[in-house]
Amino acid sequence: MKRFILLFLSSLWIFSTGLFAAEVIPLNDGWDFHRGFQAPASEIVRVNLPHTWNAADGMFGNTDYYRGMCNYSRKLSVPAHYQGKRIFLKVMAAQTVADVFIDHHFVMQHRGGYTAFVAELTDFLVPGKESMLEIRVSNAQTMDVAPICGDFNIFGGLYRGVELLVAEDVCIDPTYYASSGVFFTQTNVSEKSADLKIETLLSAKKTDIEGCEVEFQLYDRDRLLHRVVSTEIGADKRVVMNIGLKNPHLWNGVKSPYLYKGVVVVRRNGKEIDRREEEIGFRYFHADPEKGFFLNGIPYRLNGVNRHQDRAERASAFYNQDHEEDLDLIQEMGCNAIRLCHYPQAKYMHQQMDKRGLVAWVEIPFVNVYVNNPAYDENLRLQLKELILQNYNHPCILFWGLFNEINSGWLDRPSRMAAELNELAHRLDPSRLTMGASNQDDDFNGFTDLIAFNKYFGWYGNSMEDMGRWIDREHAAHPERKMGISEYGAGACVFQQADSLKQPQPWGQWHPENWQTYYHIENWKQLQTRDFLWCNFIWCMFDFSAAGRREGSTMGRNDKGLVTYDRKIKKDAFYFYKANWNQEDKFVYIAGKRLVSRTCKMVDIQAFSNSGAAELRINGKTYGTKKPDSVNVLEWKGVVLDEGENKIEVRNKYCEDSCVWVLSSHTAI
Repeated sequence: MKRFILLFLSSLWIFSTGLFAAEVIPLNDGWDFHRGFQAPASEIVRVNLPHTWNAADGMFGNTDYYRGMCNYSRKLSVPAHYQGKRIFLKVMAAQTVADVFIDHHFVMQHRGGYTAFVAELTDFLVPGKESMLEIRVSNAQTMDVAPICGDFNIFGGLYRGVELLVAEDVCIDPTYYASSGVFFTQTNVSEKSADLKIETLLSAKKTDIEGCEVEFQLYDRDRLLHRVVSTEIGADKRVVMNIGLKNPHLWNGVKSPYLYKGVVVVRRNGKEIDRREEEIGFRYFHADPEKGFFLNGIPYRLNGVNRHQDRAERASAFYNQDHEEDLDLIQEMGCNAIRLCHYPQAKYMHQQMDKRGLVAWVEIPFVNVYVNNPAYDENLRLQLKELILQNYNHPCILFWGLFNEINSGWLDRPSRMAAELNELAHRLDPSRLTMGASNQDDDFNGFTDLIAFNKYFGWYGNSMEDMGRWIDREHAAHPERKMGISEYGAGACVFQQADSLKQPQPWGQWHPENWQTYYHIENWKQLQTRDFLWCNFIWCMFDFSAAGRREGSTMGRNDKGLVTYDRKIKKDAFYFYKANWNQEDKFVYIAGKRLVSRTCKMVDIQAFSNSGAAELRINGKTYGTKKPDSVNVLEWKGVVLDEGENKIEVRNKYCEDSCVWVLSSHTAI
């Protein structure tokens, strides 16, 4: 009797030169790079990957940052003992259109800047002979590749690295939309049992697949739980197996991100020729229009942030430690979810989110403008297929995002395409939910399983109180919809401080930090009380580049982040959310501490605490103890500062915080 299990794995391919017939060879060092189709020797520079050519010109408000063709090239020597092997090139991402050449022979083109692609080089390489590998990449704007536009920069380059894969003639197919070639679909998951279907795609170039068998093994730590073998290979070279697991230890978000290990082994005539090893998490989830989101049957409100893959000095060319730093900051704040906006992000992020228990909202770059062009439609379909199939097995991913703020400003309506993408996502992966992020009232808001809205009441006009009123009206108008908030936020520069509270102009150059703090306090008061919301994602975790923006203290910068672009300074609003979302790391924090030079003698002092009541002292004098309110804010109103230096201290039995404010002699009450 066949049994089914469902595993979701993190894409961690295990290849080695000794044990297995397949190898992964990094090709990140020693590339010759130049702009344009060709260049004199004096303009060719040596670079290592990851690399973007816009790290200098795309960060500081230059709307003419270079968007065109560049060339990466390097020698590629294939050892003679690779005779009879198959050789594949895997590019993790190339922004936006990439053409691959071997010795000036065209191999393939890939269109889309955020997903991986694989080219088979076997017929173009001669073992024992040196060849020239070229990848010509262009980030020039084109109307048939998504995104056509967006409020973020399109950094060109090979910004996620390149690998060479070496395999036997018969292997697990690495070319199927650059996926792992192995897919796990889980159904009927509960605390008592889980069913899993394991699909393996085989590939053979010169020989047939007679004598092949595929084995699947499930490990709990080092203990083998299940082993199943199949020799039944379909006409499409697909092998399907099913297992069942009793009493699975569930992947339970940040509380317990438990992972199993799944191993798929391919043998031919008894000899192992290929394998995949991946981590697996079992979980089940749903959303309710009145009760919000549930993970493993328990209410699990998704409190998270939006995150662009963009940072100072690196632009989009992240190293693994950059992703780790971002995740550390996000988890310090207490998030349990991340919206990886507005495009597929690095595989490493998904792997780490699997391990850390962070829920991932991932999406394709169907952003803002829709053009009714068959080639653009096909590109959207391609990018959705690549997003889903390359990341199919990650337990952290619970949703496929299909669009963000697609509008009807042009004559071409986006509704047909949104509906088609929704159907395609469900066909490719029936085990997950679909979602969209909208900023308007339109029919496509009801197409996806979940819908969330980008709303900035209190920043782009209106008042903070309008957020709650709008949410209630929308919920009453569409009680059947599972509704969340995908973006809300306000700009802030840590070098701009004000001693009074006044709403700034969003497109102006004055973005004082205290308004962002006030904005988030008032918004969270409203969001936290509406249990029917399945999510709330702050815009944004980190400041990021947007070349067309002319606001705040730095041109070309969206400063709505809770952390600065260089990841060095956490803004006050960061600590506000930490007080509400992180109950493990006990602390108190004084808001407004960067406003050192004070002009008002009488002030209101505000602090955030996740550790209960705290006492205020100024120059050693006590001003009493305050308890946190419903959003963990402590306030001492009408405090009179001393002339000159004031040492401000807030403390309780667990922790303390302090700063120094200086009141000049020429002040006002």
